[in-house]
Amino acid sequence: MSTRLSVRTAGLTLDLEDMTHRHTASLARATDTGTCVAITDPDVRVLVERRHHMFRTTGMAPVTRGVWSAADTMVIDSVGGSGFSQLWRCHEDHLEVRARWTPSWLERGATVLSNRRDALRGQVLLHYPAMWWAVTRGYAPLHVSVLEIDGVVAVLAGPGGVGKSTLVAQALDRGARAACDNVAVCDGEVAHGLREPLRLAVADGGPASGARTTHGRRELSWDRRVPTLRPDLVLVVRRGNGPRVRAIDPQHARRALVAGTYAAGELRRFWALTALLGLATGHGPVLPPVDEVAQRLTSRLPCFELELGQTPGAGLHTLLAPHLANVGRQEVAQ
Repeated sequence: MSTRLSVRTAGLTLDLEDMTHRHTASLARATDTGTCVAITDPDVRVLVERRHHMFRTTGMAPVTRGVWSAADTMVIDSVGGSGFSQLWRCHEDHLEVRARWTPSWLERGATVLSNRRDALRGQVLLHYPAMWWAVTRGYAPLHVSVLEIDGVVAVLAGPGGVGKSTLVAQALDRGARAACDNVAVCDGEVAHGLREPLRLAVADGGPASGARTTHGRRELSWDRRVPTLRPDLVLVVRRGNGPRVRAIDPQHARRALVAGTYAAGELRRFWALTALLGLATGHGPVLPPVDEVAQRLTSRLPCFELELGQTPGAGLHTLLAPHLANVGRQEVAQ
């Protein structure tokens, strides 16, 4: 017997089977969803096995320390220091990932804190497989929020901790829809959200209850979620003496998109994993096309900067009202 988790994330369908029964509950929280029966023909299949020893690598070629490959298959020891050894196999129409819990004593100690352990588990068992399979199809991960306000879709860029999640939460309370709060995969035309809960700091008006996660935040389930949105504008968020909104040069917006993505802690382990997978399997780029996608977005969309104040102020509906109206008129003219 096993437990299952099925979810649509990063523009793909993912089915996880947990033969240990130990991880499904925390993984359901990591995707803000519930357990369910297997979906038909998923794009990504993840199997968490009961075995507690490394995968056999006999006949496989060593790639680097703890990594082996053969044809379309890669074995990696303790992905991202998570304690999970994994076998990744690329099929013509889907990705298969098998995982075994094989931590060293040091890795057991490093993951003793439940919030760090759960974050790593969600990354290596769910988010990274889905994102990488999307990357092999021409998408790039972006550290952004993507939401629809009054019929206009905004991409919110900026470094972690600048206040994007608080803005998203306020907008959702006023009827907005969102594809993601934290990470999307994008090809420059459409953005597919990575399915996660909202993560809000209590000091910024976040919930006092909910699962604890990193950086003193709490996880909050949210409705009004849509899997995919087509962006209409790019909004770079920063702290300052605002609130105020101004138009900015597309290259400034592009730089913020790229820098915020590569600096994101949630993606820190993903870059090395992508390089190893590209090298070992021959599938996908060794570096996701983050800059190219950011260039496509910012070269065709109006770009603005939102300078926030030191204390919470007006929400996005109010701050962006005149700009949303202008974007709407431009769409009608086209």
